Amino acid sequence: MPAIEVSAQPLHTSLARLWPTATWRDVRVAVAVSGGPDSVALVHLITSAKRAIGGRGDVAVLHFDHRVRGDASRRDAEWVRTLAEGLGLELVSKSSGSRGVRSEEALREERRAFYRRAADLLGARYLATGHTADDQAETVLFRLLRGTGLRGAAGIRPLAPLTETCALVRPLLDVTRAELLAYLADAGQTYRSDATNLDDAYARNWLRNQALPLLSERFASAAKELCGFAERAAETSDLVETLAAKLIERATEPPPTSETPPTLRSAVLAQSPQPLVVEALRLVWRQAGWPQQAMTAEHWRRLGEMATGATPRPAEVFPGGVRVERQGPMVVLAGPTATGSC
Repeated sequence: MPAIEVSAQPLHTSLARLWPTATWRDVRVAVAVSGGPDSVALVHLITSAKRAIGGRGDVAVLHFDHRVRGDASRRDAEWVRTLAEGLGLELVSKSSGSRGVRSEEALREERRAFYRRAADLLGARYLATGHTADDQAETVLFRLLRGTGLRGAAGIRPLAPLTETCALVRPLLDVTRAELLAYLADAGQTYRSDATNLDDAYARNWLRNQALPLLSERFASAAKELCGFAERAAETSDLVETLAAKLIERATEPPPTSETPPTLRSAVLAQSPQPLVVEALRLVWRQAGWPQQAMTAEHWRRLGEMATGATPRPAEVFPGGVRVERQGPMVVLAGPTATGSC
């Protein structure tokens, strides 16, 4: 089964804009393939692009069976194996140790853990996934409705770290699912369908199947505008994060180590606008690896006020067991495993 060779220049152009071929032609690339149309189209596009550009690198396929749908999940795995063999690609696959329904977050974390291990096993420099413009619009809307900040409003990033040596790349964020379906139909390429994607009990499925189609009936460019908003939010978020990092550098004393909690000079923080202070504290949170999901806007507001207020407040424990207190002119943040006076 050779890679699809029908005319797909617009798709290749979109792929190259977010992921220039010069960056991956000489390295090993892994492609996450579930068997659905987006990932099947992606592996064909990458395989045909690789054939055109040459280079020393090669392409492998990763597949993770969540074992959520019984025999259907097993048949998906077998189908992907046949697809990889037909394309002449190495396959690394694994089945979950659990069965049955789990939360979307649990499934995502389980899948990510497999991707990290497999990427290291293969020595892959990139792991490509089939996220599309539709996924971007859905993600932005989902996060906005949950009360995200600027960083979350940036949606799915085209490039993000997966491991120390492998980057996660989403080269189809410029491409709609309709374009990929047309590409596969033109080539007569089949794919697998996941019935759980039709279950609107999952919030993201409801947005995908109900809310976004209704929005698009009234606002024809709804998905496109949400994607454009994500790009602008990403640009602004990156700028704010750069300024926040500089603020942390000025305010931190002494430099934190693995054995000492982050300690910041309150007076230095207080010289900056409160939104920048909060972003700096978010960055400290992320760098420490503390959980962020349970931190609400109210938590961040209180944390910012505690860090900059003229009158010290009592110590407070934030979600994830992170304890924050003022010690004279300093604000000290300690994770749940830290010891000492804090």
